[in-house]
Amino acid sequence: MFSRLKELFKRGGASGVENYLKKLSVSRQDLIKEIEPVSVDTPFNAYVTLALLLKEKGEFYKSLKILERLKGEELSPEERKLVVLNLALVYRAAGFIDRAEEALKEGIEQFPGESFFYYELALLKRDVGRLEESVELLEKAASLKEEFSDELLHTKLYLASQYIDKGRTDKAFRLLRKVNPKVPLPLFYYVLSKLYYAVGEPEKGYQMALKGMKLSPKHTAPFLQVIEEGDGLSVEKLLQISKEAGLSYPVVLRLVKLYLESNDKESALKLLEEFVDGGEFWADLYELYLRLLWESGQRKKVVDRLEGLLSHLKNRQKVFRCQNCGFKTDTFDWMCPRCRSWESLELNSEN
Repeated sequence: MFSRLKELFKRGGASGVENYLKKLSVSRQDLIKEIEPVSVDTPFNAYVTLALLLKEKGEFYKSLKILERLKGEELSPEERKLVVLNLALVYRAAGFIDRAEEALKEGIEQFPGESFFYYELALLKRDVGRLEESVELLEKAASLKEEFSDELLHTKLYLASQYIDKGRTDKAFRLLRKVNPKVPLPLFYYVLSKLYYAVGEPEKGYQMALKGMKLSPKHTAPFLQVIEEGDGLSVEKLLQISKEAGLSYPVVLRLVKLYLESNDKESALKLLEEFVDGGEFWADLYELYLRLLWESGQRKKVVDRLEGLLSHLKNRQKVFRCQNCGFKTDTFDWMCPRCRSWESLELNSEN
């Protein structure tokens, strides 16, 4: 069986098994090429490949049995490193977080110069809310492999945001002083905005939020929330935001609600028409626009607008969609819950 499995992978080239093992073994595929190659001529690779295939199918028990059996064999350092790392990954996928942590710590003890063990343990700590420990581990991982610096930066920003929520602005300040993004990041401006509002500097907080919205219009919603919590959102403020950062769905939605609360249906209708004519389609805003048109007596225009839209109007809904893996959710976060990529959740609409 193993000879057939190896032959199957060899059809794509001599390094087929190596590349497949690498792709399945780590979470960061952009770093796979830097893992030292393993021989394709030993039974070890067939067993590891089978274990990883079982993991991908969700048969964690069978995968763990193979890897645990391999761990007890006489292995080269690189083979043992691969087994311990994959044991941790399968434990984690199966929900055995404590065992995954033990395996990663064992890997660090045996291979202190391997960055992947620090990196994976940092992700595990982050996922259970232990961000301070995660930052420490990522600092070690980044010192061994520079490619982990981006993960370290985002985790520091996430930790600073958590400090602000807990009222520890002093810790947030100290942490942010050490942060120096190489490129502008929406999350960086988001955390700065929260911090300035928290320490009583609303103008600076507003300017940071404005920069973030200009940088990434699809991330407008969390910035509006910060402004609302820190200084409130009035019609005048929202109009100023739309003038400086553009007319986006979250801004229009809040503006329309404020107009309707003050019974200013004319302004609401004018704003909705401008937004609809701009080419963006959001079912809830379009429905509200049609209702206001009808109430204003423009019923022929309602019929014209409905033509070609009624067949799928109800099938479209607003969601946050990960631009990296396609994951959809109604709840915004700066990190995708599925693929763990940063700043990839964006407002979108789906059929």
